Amino acid sequence: MDIEKLQHAINLTYQGKIKEAEEVYVKLLEDNPEESALLSAAGLFYVGLKNYDKAAELLKKACEIKETVGTVTALGFAQYEQKSYAEAVQTLEHALTLGDNPDTYNKLILSLFEIKNYKRAIELTDKMNELYPDNPKSVANLVKSYTQQGKMLEAEKICIEYLQKHPIEPSLWYHLGLLKELIYSDDMRAIECYKVAGEQGSQNADYNIAVAYQKLGEYAKAEEYYGKFLQKFPDDNTGLISLGMCYLAQKKFHEGYNLICTRAGGVGGKYTKNLWKPGTSLDEELVIIADQGFGDRIQFVRYFPFLKEHKIKAAVGEPLKCLFEANYPDAEFISYEEINPETQAIRITDLAYVLNMDFDNIPFAEGYLDTESANIQSDKKKVGLCWEAGSSGRRSMINRTIHVKSFEPIFNLDNIQTYSFQVNDSFDGNKKYSDKMINLARDFKDFSDTARALKSMDTVVTVDTCVAHLAGALGVKTYLLLPYSADWRWFDSEKTTPWYNSIEIFKQKNAISWDDEINDIVKKLSG
Repeated sequence: MDIEKLQHAINLTYQGKIKEAEEVYVKLLEDNPEESALLSAAGLFYVGLKNYDKAAELLKKACEIKETVGTVTALGFAQYEQKSYAEAVQTLEHALTLGDNPDTYNKLILSLFEIKNYKRAIELTDKMNELYPDNPKSVANLVKSYTQQGKMLEAEKICIEYLQKHPIEPSLWYHLGLLKELIYSDDMRAIECYKVAGEQGSQNADYNIAVAYQKLGEYAKAEEYYGKFLQKFPDDNTGLISLGMCYLAQKKFHEGYNLICTRAGGVGGKYTKNLWKPGTSLDEELVIIADQGFGDRIQFVRYFPFLKEHKIKAAVGEPLKCLFEANYPDAEFISYEEINPETQAIRITDLAYVLNMDFDNIPFAEGYLDTESANIQSDKKKVGLCWEAGSSGRRSMINRTIHVKSFEPIFNLDNIQTYSFQVNDSFDGNKKYSDKMINLARDFKDFSDTARALKSMDTVVTVDTCVAHLAGALGVKTYLLLPYSADWRWFDSEKTTPWYNSIEIFKQKNAISWDDEINDIVKKLSG
Protein backbone atom coordinates (compact mmCIF):
# COMPACT_ATOMS: atom_id res chain seq x y z
CA MET A 1 0.00 0.00 0.00
CA ASP A 2 1.16 3.52 -0.81
CA ILE A 3 1.51 5.07 2.66
CA GLU A 4 2.05 8.53 1.18
CA LYS A 5 -1.31 8.36 -0.62
CA LEU A 6 -3.03 7.30 2.60
CA GLN A 7 -1.42 10.24 4.43
CA HIS A 8 -2.53 12.47 1.56
CA ALA A 9 -6.13 11.31 2.02
CA ILE A 10 -5.90 12.03 5.75
CA ASN A 11 -4.45 15.51 5.08
CA LEU A 12 -7.19 16.28 2.56
CA THR A 13 -9.76 15.35 5.20
CA TYR A 14 -8.18 17.73 7.72
CA GLN A 15 -8.27 20.45 5.06
CA GLY A 16 -11.99 19.88 4.51
CA LYS A 17 -11.48 18.60 0.97
CA ILE A 18 -13.84 15.69 1.52
CA LYS A 19 -14.62 14.82 -2.10
CA GLU A 20 -10.94 14.67 -3.05
CA ALA A 21 -10.15 12.61 0.06
CA GLU A 22 -12.93 10.12 -0.75
CA GLU A 23 -11.59 9.69 -4.28
CA VAL A 24 -8.16 8.80 -2.88
CA TYR A 25 -9.68 6.33 -0.39
CA VAL A 26 -11.77 4.66 -3.11
CA LYS A 27 -8.71 4.21 -5.36
CA LEU A 28 -6.59 2.89 -2.50
CA LEU A 29 -9.30 0.40 -1.53
CA GLU A 30 -9.55 -0.82 -5.12
CA ASP A 31 -5.81 -1.50 -5.15
CA ASN A 32 -5.54 -2.81 -1.56
CA PRO A 33 -8.89 -4.42 -0.62
CA GLU A 34 -7.39 -6.57 2.15
CA GLU A 35 -5.22 -3.99 3.90
CA SER A 36 -6.60 -3.74 7.45
CA ALA A 37 -4.97 -0.40 8.31
CA LEU A 38 -6.46 1.17 5.16
CA LEU A 39 -9.88 -0.35 5.82
CA SER A 40 -9.77 1.02 9.37
CA ALA A 41 -8.71 4.50 8.24
CA ALA A 42 -11.39 4.57 5.54
CA GLY A 43 -13.97 3.36 8.05
CA LEU A 44 -13.11 6.21 10.39
CA PHE A 45 -13.30 8.61 7.45
CA TYR A 46 -16.88 7.50 6.77
CA VAL A 47 -17.71 7.75 10.49
CA GLY A 48 -16.69 11.40 10.20
CA LEU A 49 -19.10 11.77 7.25
CA LYS A 50 -21.84 10.09 9.32
CA ASN A 51 -22.13 7.43 6.63
CA TYR A 52 -22.37 4.74 9.27
CA ASP A 53 -23.46 1.96 6.93
CA LYS A 54 -20.30 2.32 4.83
CA ALA A 55 -18.18 2.81 7.95
CA ALA A 56 -19.50 -0.36 9.58
CA GLU A 57 -18.94 -2.34 6.38
CA LEU A 58 -15.27 -1.29 6.15
CA LEU A 59 -14.53 -1.59 9.86
CA LYS A 60 -16.08 -5.05 10.05
CA LYS A 61 -13.88 -6.21 7.21
CA ALA A 62 -10.83 -4.65 8.90
CA CYS A 63 -11.62 -6.55 12.12
CA GLU A 64 -11.93 -9.83 10.22
CA ILE A 65 -8.40 -9.35 8.90
CA LYS A 66 -6.72 -7.92 12.01
CA GLU A 67 -8.31 -6.87 15.28
CA THR A 68 -7.10 -3.83 17.15
CA VAL A 69 -8.82 -2.20 20.10
CA GLY A 70 -9.30 0.98 18.06
CA THR A 71 -10.88 -0.74 15.08
CA VAL A 72 -13.20 -2.94 17.14
CA THR A 73 -14.28 0.06 19.21
CA ALA A 74 -14.88 2.17 16.11
CA LEU A 75 -17.02 -0.63 14.65
CA GLY A 76 -19.11 -0.70 17.83
CA PHE A 77 -19.57 3.06 17.67
CA ALA A 78 -20.67 2.85 14.02
CA GLN A 79 -23.16 0.08 14.87
CA TYR A 80 -24.52 2.23 17.69
CA GLU A 81 -25.06 5.12 15.28
CA GLN A 82 -26.77 2.69 12.88
CA LYS A 83 -29.11 1.89 15.77
CA SER A 84 -27.96 -1.72 15.51
CA TYR A 85 -27.80 -1.81 19.28
CA ALA A 86 -27.64 -5.58 19.77
CA GLU A 87 -24.67 -5.81 17.40
CA ALA A 88 -23.04 -2.83 19.08
CA VAL A 89 -23.35 -4.57 22.46
CA GLN A 90 -21.63 -7.68 21.16
CA THR A 91 -18.84 -5.68 19.51
CA LEU A 92 -18.22 -3.32 22.42
CA GLU A 93 -18.28 -6.14 25.00
CA HIS A 94 -15.45 -7.67 22.95
CA ALA A 95 -13.67 -4.31 22.72
CA LEU A 96 -13.50 -4.15 26.51
CA THR A 97 -11.59 -7.43 26.57
CA LEU A 98 -8.93 -5.75 24.41
CA GLY A 99 -8.61 -2.60 26.50
CA ASP A 100 -10.49 -0.33 28.93
CA ASN A 101 -11.74 3.01 27.72
CA PRO A 102 -14.44 5.28 29.22
CA ASP A 103 -15.98 6.01 25.81
CA THR A 104 -16.28 2.27 25.13
CA TYR A 105 -18.03 1.75 28.46
CA ASN A 106 -20.32 4.68 27.74
CA LYS A 107 -21.47 3.52 24.29
CA LEU A 108 -21.86 -0.05 25.54
CA ILE A 109 -24.02 1.05 28.48
CA LEU A 110 -26.15 3.26 26.21
CA SER A 111 -26.60 0.33 23.80
CA LEU A 112 -27.65 -1.95 26.66
CA PHE A 113 -30.24 0.59 27.80
CA GLU A 114 -31.57 0.73 24.23
CA ILE A 115 -32.13 -3.04 24.09
CA LYS A 116 -33.57 -2.92 27.64
CA ASN A 117 -30.88 -5.16 29.13
CA TYR A 118 -31.02 -3.10 32.27
CA LYS A 119 -29.30 -5.64 34.51
CA ARG A 120 -26.11 -5.67 32.44
CA ALA A 121 -26.28 -1.90 31.88
CA ILE A 122 -26.42 -1.33 35.64
CA GLU A 123 -23.54 -3.79 36.25
CA LEU A 124 -21.31 -1.97 33.76
CA THR A 125 -22.38 1.43 35.07
CA ASP A 126 -21.13 0.44 38.52
CA LYS A 127 -17.89 -0.87 36.99
CA MET A 128 -17.36 2.30 34.94
CA ASN A 129 -17.97 4.43 38.02
CA GLU A 130 -15.31 2.47 39.93
CA LEU A 131 -12.76 2.98 37.15
CA TYR A 132 -13.64 6.55 36.14
CA PRO A 133 -15.48 8.15 39.09
CA ASP A 134 -14.93 11.73 37.90
CA ASN A 135 -15.75 11.16 34.24
CA PRO A 136 -18.97 13.08 33.44
CA LYS A 137 -20.23 10.25 31.21
CA SER A 138 -19.70 7.84 34.09
CA VAL A 139 -21.70 10.09 36.41
CA ALA A 140 -24.43 10.55 33.77
CA ASN A 141 -24.75 6.79 33.34
CA LEU A 142 -24.89 6.33 37.11
CA VAL A 143 -27.73 8.85 37.25
CA LYS A 144 -29.50 7.05 34.40
CA SER A 145 -28.98 3.71 36.14
CA TYR A 146 -30.46 4.98 39.41
CA THR A 147 -33.38 6.52 37.54
CA GLN A 148 -34.05 3.21 35.79
CA GLN A 149 -34.06 1.43 39.16
CA GLY A 150 -36.54 3.95 40.54
CA LYS A 151 -33.92 5.51 42.84
CA MET A 152 -34.73 8.96 41.53
CA LEU A 153 -33.98 10.98 44.66
CA GLU A 154 -30.51 9.39 44.80
CA ALA A 155 -30.07 10.20 41.11
CA GLU A 156 -31.07 13.81 41.73
CA LYS A 157 -28.60 14.08 44.62
CA ILE A 158 -25.72 12.79 42.46
CA CYS A 159 -26.62 15.29 39.72
CA ILE A 160 -26.70 18.24 42.09
CA GLU A 161 -23.47 17.30 43.89
CA TYR A 162 -21.56 16.90 40.62
CA LEU A 163 -22.94 20.11 39.10
CA GLN A 164 -21.98 22.09 42.20
CA LYS A 165 -18.36 21.15 41.49
CA HIS A 166 -18.56 21.05 37.67
CA PRO A 167 -21.40 23.37 36.55
CA ILE A 168 -20.46 23.07 32.88
CA GLU A 169 -21.81 19.62 32.03
CA PRO A 170 -24.81 19.61 29.64
CA SER A 171 -25.64 15.91 29.94
CA LEU A 172 -26.15 16.22 33.69
CA TRP A 173 -28.25 19.38 33.32
CA TYR A 174 -30.42 17.31 30.95
CA HIS A 175 -30.72 14.48 33.49
CA LEU A 176 -31.53 16.94 36.27
CA GLY A 177 -34.29 18.42 34.11
CA LEU A 178 -35.71 14.98 33.43
CA LEU A 179 -35.67 14.18 37.14
CA LYS A 180 -37.57 17.41 37.88
CA GLU A 181 -40.23 16.08 35.50
CA LEU A 182 -40.29 12.52 36.80
CA ILE A 183 -40.09 13.18 40.54
CA TYR A 184 -41.98 16.43 40.96
CA SER A 185 -43.86 16.90 37.67
CA ASP A 186 -42.22 20.33 37.75
CA ASP A 187 -42.03 21.10 34.05
CA MET A 188 -41.01 24.75 34.52
CA ARG A 189 -37.97 23.77 36.61
CA ALA A 190 -37.21 21.11 34.02
CA ILE A 191 -37.30 23.75 31.28
CA GLU A 192 -34.80 25.86 33.24
CA CYS A 193 -32.41 22.90 33.40
CA TYR A 194 -32.84 22.10 29.70
CA LYS A 195 -32.12 25.73 28.80
CA VAL A 196 -28.84 25.60 30.75
CA ALA A 197 -27.99 22.34 28.95
CA GLY A 198 -28.70 24.09 25.64
CA GLU A 199 -26.48 27.05 26.54
CA GLN A 200 -23.71 24.54 27.24
CA GLY A 201 -24.09 22.88 23.85
CA SER A 202 -26.68 20.11 24.34
CA GLN A 203 -28.03 19.19 20.92
CA ASN A 204 -31.38 17.96 22.25
CA ALA A 205 -32.17 20.85 24.59
CA ASP A 206 -34.74 22.48 22.29
CA TYR A 207 -36.53 19.15 21.85
CA ASN A 208 -36.83 18.58 25.60
CA ILE A 209 -37.96 22.16 26.19
CA ALA A 210 -40.66 21.63 23.54
CA VAL A 211 -41.85 18.40 25.21
CA ALA A 212 -42.09 20.13 28.60
CA TYR A 213 -44.06 23.06 27.16
CA GLN A 214 -46.38 20.62 25.39
CA LYS A 215 -47.01 18.84 28.70
CA LEU A 216 -47.97 22.20 30.17
CA GLY A 217 -50.42 22.79 27.32
CA GLU A 218 -48.40 25.77 26.08
CA TYR A 219 -48.61 24.65 22.48
CA ALA A 220 -47.32 27.83 20.83
CA LYS A 221 -44.07 27.65 22.81
CA ALA A 222 -43.85 23.90 22.17
CA GLU A 223 -44.16 24.51 18.42
CA GLU A 224 -41.51 27.24 18.65
CA TYR A 225 -38.95 24.94 20.26
CA TYR A 226 -39.78 21.95 18.07
CA GLY A 227 -39.15 24.32 15.16
CA LYS A 228 -35.75 25.34 16.58
CA PHE A 229 -34.81 21.69 17.01
CA LEU A 230 -35.89 20.77 13.48
CA GLN A 231 -33.95 23.70 12.00
CA LYS A 232 -30.82 21.97 13.28
CA PHE A 233 -32.01 18.42 12.54
CA PRO A 234 -34.62 18.69 9.75
CA ASP A 235 -34.84 14.92 9.21
CA ASP A 236 -35.00 13.87 12.84
CA ASN A 237 -37.78 11.28 13.02
CA THR A 238 -38.59 11.80 16.69
CA GLY A 239 -38.76 15.57 16.29
CA LEU A 240 -41.07 15.38 13.28
CA ILE A 241 -43.41 12.90 15.00
CA SER A 242 -43.48 14.90 18.24
CA LEU A 243 -44.34 18.13 16.42
CA GLY A 244 -47.03 16.22 14.54
CA MET A 245 -48.52 14.99 17.80
CA CYS A 246 -48.39 18.52 19.18
CA TYR A 247 -50.56 19.59 16.23
CA LEU A 248 -52.92 16.64 16.70
CA ALA A 249 -53.37 17.50 20.39
CA GLN A 250 -54.79 20.81 19.16
CA LYS A 251 -57.02 19.01 16.64
CA LYS A 252 -54.91 20.34 13.75
CA PHE A 253 -55.72 17.20 11.78
CA HIS A 254 -53.95 17.84 8.46
CA GLU A 255 -50.90 19.64 9.88
CA GLY A 256 -50.36 16.81 12.36
CA TYR A 257 -50.82 13.88 10.03
CA ASN A 258 -48.73 15.49 7.29
CA LEU A 259 -45.79 15.09 9.66
CA ILE A 260 -46.84 11.82 11.30
CA CYS A 261 -47.16 10.10 7.92
CA THR A 262 -43.57 10.96 7.01
CA ARG A 263 -42.19 8.92 9.92
CA ALA A 264 -39.54 6.40 9.05
CA GLY A 265 -38.70 3.02 10.48
CA GLY A 266 -40.89 1.10 12.89
CA VAL A 267 -42.95 -1.92 11.94
CA GLY A 268 -44.11 -0.29 8.70
CA GLY A 269 -40.64 0.34 7.36
CA LYS A 270 -39.48 -3.16 8.25
CA TYR A 271 -42.05 -5.19 6.31
CA THR A 272 -43.00 -3.16 3.25
CA LYS A 273 -41.46 -1.29 0.33
CA ASN A 274 -44.76 0.31 -0.68
CA LEU A 275 -46.01 2.41 2.21
CA TRP A 276 -48.93 4.74 1.44
CA LYS A 277 -47.93 8.40 1.14
CA PRO A 278 -50.17 11.50 1.33
CA GLY A 279 -51.72 12.25 -2.05
CA THR A 280 -51.46 8.64 -3.22
CA SER A 281 -54.61 6.82 -4.32
CA LEU A 282 -55.51 3.48 -2.76
CA ASP A 283 -54.88 0.23 -4.60
CA GLU A 284 -57.51 -2.47 -4.87
CA GLU A 285 -55.45 -4.72 -2.59
CA LEU A 286 -54.13 -3.34 0.70
CA VAL A 287 -52.20 -4.60 3.68
CA ILE A 288 -52.85 -2.90 7.01
CA ILE A 289 -49.83 -2.96 9.30
CA ALA A 290 -50.48 -2.52 13.00
CA ASP A 291 -47.86 -0.28 14.52
CA GLN A 292 -47.31 1.36 17.91
CA GLY A 293 -49.03 -0.12 20.98
CA PHE A 294 -52.02 -2.41 21.38
CA GLY A 295 -54.20 0.49 22.49
CA ASP A 296 -53.48 2.32 19.23
CA ARG A 297 -54.42 -0.76 17.22
CA ILE A 298 -57.69 -1.14 19.10
CA GLN A 299 -58.48 2.56 18.70
CA PHE A 300 -57.93 2.69 14.93
CA VAL A 301 -59.35 -0.68 13.85
CA ARG A 302 -62.72 1.15 13.85
CA TYR A 303 -61.86 2.39 10.35
CA PHE A 304 -61.78 -1.09 8.76
CA PRO A 305 -65.42 -0.95 7.53
CA PHE A 306 -64.59 2.09 5.39
CA LEU A 307 -62.18 -0.02 3.33
CA LYS A 308 -64.81 -2.57 2.29
CA GLU A 309 -64.26 -1.82 -1.42
CA HIS A 310 -60.70 -3.08 -1.09
CA LYS A 311 -59.25 -6.50 -0.51
CA ILE A 312 -57.67 -6.22 2.92
CA LYS A 313 -54.99 -8.23 4.63
CA ALA A 314 -54.03 -7.11 8.11
CA ALA A 315 -51.09 -7.85 10.39
CA VAL A 316 -52.13 -6.80 13.88
CA GLY A 317 -50.09 -9.04 16.16
CA GLU A 318 -51.07 -12.41 17.58
CA PRO A 319 -52.66 -11.15 20.85
CA LEU A 320 -55.32 -9.21 18.88
CA LYS A 321 -55.80 -11.55 15.95
CA CYS A 322 -58.72 -13.66 17.26
CA LEU A 323 -60.67 -10.69 18.59
CA PHE A 324 -60.32 -8.72 15.36
CA GLU A 325 -61.07 -11.76 13.16
CA ALA A 326 -64.36 -12.28 14.98
CA ASN A 327 -65.37 -8.64 14.46
CA TYR A 328 -64.04 -8.03 10.93
CA PRO A 329 -64.64 -11.26 8.96
CA ASP A 330 -64.11 -9.52 5.58
CA ALA A 331 -60.44 -8.90 6.35
CA GLU A 332 -57.77 -11.60 6.17
CA PHE A 333 -55.49 -11.52 9.20
CA ILE A 334 -51.90 -12.55 8.61
CA SER A 335 -48.57 -12.51 10.43
CA TYR A 336 -46.02 -9.78 9.78
CA GLU A 337 -43.80 -12.32 8.04
CA GLU A 338 -46.60 -13.06 5.53
CA ILE A 339 -46.77 -9.46 4.32
CA ASN A 340 -46.01 -9.03 0.62
CA PRO A 341 -43.58 -6.08 0.63
CA GLU A 342 -44.83 -4.96 -2.81
CA THR A 343 -48.49 -4.65 -1.75
CA GLN A 344 -49.57 -1.12 -0.87
CA ALA A 345 -49.38 -0.85 2.91
CA ILE A 346 -51.07 1.48 5.39
CA ARG A 347 -50.18 1.84 9.04
CA ILE A 348 -53.31 1.23 11.09
CA THR A 349 -52.78 4.49 13.00
CA ASP A 350 -52.83 6.45 9.71
CA LEU A 351 -56.25 5.19 8.60
CA ALA A 352 -58.15 8.30 9.72
CA TYR A 353 -55.90 10.45 7.55
CA VAL A 354 -55.93 8.07 4.60
CA LEU A 355 -59.74 8.16 4.67
CA ASN A 356 -59.82 11.92 5.35
CA MET A 357 -62.05 11.43 8.38
CA ASP A 358 -61.05 14.24 10.70
CA PHE A 359 -61.69 14.61 14.42
CA ASP A 360 -65.17 15.98 13.81
CA ASN A 361 -66.05 12.72 12.05
CA ILE A 362 -64.84 9.98 14.39
CA PRO A 363 -66.98 6.90 13.68
CA PHE A 364 -68.48 4.32 16.03
CA ALA A 365 -68.03 6.23 19.28
CA GLU A 366 -70.81 4.04 20.70
CA GLY A 367 -68.55 1.00 20.30
CA TYR A 368 -67.42 -1.23 17.45
CA LEU A 369 -66.12 -4.47 18.97
CA ASP A 370 -68.27 -7.21 20.46
CA THR A 371 -67.80 -10.49 22.23
CA GLU A 372 -69.62 -12.72 24.67
CA SER A 373 -69.31 -11.93 28.39
CA ALA A 374 -67.24 -14.12 30.67
CA ASN A 375 -69.20 -15.96 33.32
CA ILE A 376 -68.17 -13.91 36.35
CA GLN A 377 -70.74 -14.00 39.13
CA SER A 378 -70.99 -11.63 42.09
CA ASP A 379 -73.74 -10.21 44.28
CA LYS A 380 -71.84 -6.91 44.33
CA LYS A 381 -71.07 -4.36 41.65
CA LYS A 382 -68.19 -5.70 39.54
CA VAL A 383 -65.40 -3.17 39.04
CA GLY A 384 -62.34 -3.85 36.90
CA LEU A 385 -59.07 -2.09 37.71
CA CYS A 386 -55.91 -1.31 35.76
CA TRP A 387 -53.22 0.98 37.21
CA GLU A 388 -50.06 0.65 35.16
CA ALA A 389 -49.30 1.74 31.58
CA GLY A 390 -46.65 0.34 29.31
CA SER A 391 -44.65 2.63 27.06
CA SER A 392 -41.35 2.97 25.22
CA GLY A 393 -40.77 6.29 26.95
CA ARG A 394 -40.26 6.92 30.66
CA ARG A 395 -42.07 10.27 30.60
CA SER A 396 -45.20 8.72 29.12
CA MET A 397 -45.12 5.55 31.23
CA ILE A 398 -44.70 7.39 34.53
CA ASN A 399 -47.29 10.02 33.62
CA ARG A 400 -49.88 7.37 32.80
CA THR A 401 -49.21 5.08 35.76
CA ILE A 402 -50.77 5.22 39.23
CA HIS A 403 -49.40 3.36 42.22
CA VAL A 404 -51.85 0.60 43.08
CA LYS A 405 -51.93 1.89 46.68
CA SER A 406 -53.93 4.87 45.38
CA PHE A 407 -56.84 2.47 44.75
CA GLU A 408 -57.23 1.60 48.44
CA PRO A 409 -60.31 3.85 48.89
CA ILE A 410 -61.96 1.80 46.12
CA PHE A 411 -60.97 -1.50 47.75
CA ASN A 412 -62.65 -0.34 50.96
CA LEU A 413 -66.10 0.10 49.39
CA ASP A 414 -68.56 -2.50 50.68
CA ASN A 415 -70.86 -2.50 47.66
CA ILE A 416 -68.29 -3.58 45.05
CA GLN A 417 -66.03 -6.49 44.14
CA THR A 418 -62.82 -5.48 42.38
CA TYR A 419 -61.08 -7.43 39.62
CA SER A 420 -57.56 -6.92 38.32
CA PHE A 421 -56.91 -6.43 34.60
CA GLN A 422 -53.24 -5.59 35.24
CA VAL A 423 -50.95 -7.92 33.29
CA ASN A 424 -47.52 -6.32 33.77
CA ASP A 425 -47.59 -5.53 37.46
CA SER A 426 -44.43 -3.68 38.55
CA PHE A 427 -45.97 -2.71 41.89
CA ASP A 428 -46.98 -6.32 42.74
CA GLY A 429 -50.52 -5.04 43.28
CA ASN A 430 -52.07 -8.40 42.48
CA LYS A 431 -50.06 -10.00 45.26
CA LYS A 432 -50.33 -7.18 47.84
CA TYR A 433 -54.10 -6.85 47.46
CA SER A 434 -55.02 -10.46 46.80
CA ASP A 435 -57.53 -10.31 49.65
CA LYS A 436 -59.25 -7.28 48.10
CA MET A 437 -59.08 -8.00 44.39
CA ILE A 438 -59.62 -11.05 42.16
CA ASN A 439 -56.80 -11.37 39.64
CA LEU A 440 -58.36 -12.05 36.23
CA ALA A 441 -55.26 -10.95 34.32
CA ARG A 442 -53.25 -14.06 35.20
CA ASP A 443 -55.56 -16.14 33.00
CA PHE A 444 -55.53 -13.85 29.95
CA LYS A 445 -53.99 -15.57 26.94
CA ASP A 446 -54.92 -12.88 24.42
CA PHE A 447 -57.23 -9.88 24.05
CA SER A 448 -60.25 -12.10 23.41
CA ASP A 449 -59.98 -13.21 27.04
CA THR A 450 -59.56 -9.61 28.19
CA ALA A 451 -62.57 -8.50 26.14
CA ARG A 452 -64.84 -11.21 27.55
CA ALA A 453 -63.84 -10.27 31.09
CA LEU A 454 -64.39 -6.57 30.41
CA LYS A 455 -67.87 -7.25 29.02
CA SER A 456 -68.83 -8.83 32.34
CA MET A 457 -67.86 -5.73 34.38
CA ASP A 458 -70.33 -3.11 35.58
CA THR A 459 -67.61 -0.46 35.54
CA VAL A 460 -63.94 -0.30 34.64
CA VAL A 461 -61.49 2.10 36.34
CA THR A 462 -58.27 2.38 34.40
CA VAL A 463 -55.33 4.55 33.48
CA ASP A 464 -54.58 5.42 29.85
CA THR A 465 -53.62 2.01 28.49
CA CYS A 466 -54.95 -0.61 26.09
CA VAL A 467 -57.57 -1.69 28.65
CA ALA A 468 -59.16 1.76 28.38
CA HIS A 469 -59.35 1.55 24.58
CA LEU A 470 -60.69 -2.00 24.64
CA ALA A 471 -63.35 -1.14 27.21
CA GLY A 472 -64.38 1.90 25.16
CA ALA A 473 -64.46 -0.11 21.94
CA LEU A 474 -66.74 -2.65 23.66
CA GLY A 475 -69.02 0.08 25.00
CA VAL A 476 -68.28 -0.82 28.63
CA LYS A 477 -68.81 1.92 31.20
CA THR A 478 -65.33 3.21 32.00
CA TYR A 479 -63.79 5.79 34.33
CA LEU A 480 -60.53 6.89 32.71
CA LEU A 481 -57.84 8.44 34.91
CA LEU A 482 -55.92 10.89 32.71
CA PRO A 483 -52.71 12.64 33.82
CA TYR A 484 -52.48 16.42 33.79
CA SER A 485 -50.33 15.95 30.68
CA ALA A 486 -52.36 13.55 28.57
CA ASP A 487 -51.57 11.87 25.27
CA TRP A 488 -52.59 13.82 22.14
CA ARG A 489 -55.60 11.63 21.37
CA TRP A 490 -57.50 12.84 24.43
CA PHE A 491 -57.05 16.44 23.25
CA ASP A 492 -57.81 18.80 26.16
CA SER A 493 -60.93 16.90 27.14
CA GLU A 494 -61.89 17.14 30.81
CA LYS A 495 -64.91 14.82 31.03
CA THR A 496 -65.81 13.13 27.73
CA THR A 497 -64.03 11.99 24.60
CA PRO A 498 -65.25 11.86 20.99
CA TRP A 499 -63.57 8.48 20.60
CA TYR A 500 -65.73 6.52 23.09
CA ASN A 501 -69.19 7.40 24.44
CA SER A 502 -68.86 4.95 27.33
CA ILE A 503 -65.75 6.62 28.78
CA GLU A 504 -65.93 9.31 31.44
CA ILE A 505 -62.66 11.17 32.03
CA PHE A 506 -61.23 12.05 35.42
CA LYS A 507 -58.34 14.35 34.61
CA GLN A 508 -55.60 15.02 37.13
CA LYS A 509 -55.75 18.53 38.64
CA ASN A 510 -52.66 18.28 40.85
CA ALA A 511 -49.65 17.00 38.92
CA ILE A 512 -48.29 15.02 41.89
CA SER A 513 -51.51 13.61 43.33
CA TRP A 514 -54.50 11.52 42.23
CA ASP A 515 -56.44 11.95 45.48
CA ASP A 516 -59.16 14.22 44.08
CA GLU A 517 -59.82 12.02 41.05
CA ILE A 518 -59.91 8.80 43.11
CA ASN A 519 -62.30 10.44 45.59
CA ASP A 520 -64.59 11.52 42.75
CA ILE A 521 -64.63 7.95 41.43
CA VAL A 522 -65.33 6.56 44.91
CA LYS A 523 -68.41 8.82 45.11
CA LYS A 524 -69.58 7.52 41.72
CA LEU A 525 -69.07 3.89 42.69
CA SER A 526 -70.80 4.38 46.05
CA GLY A 527 -74.01 5.54 44.39
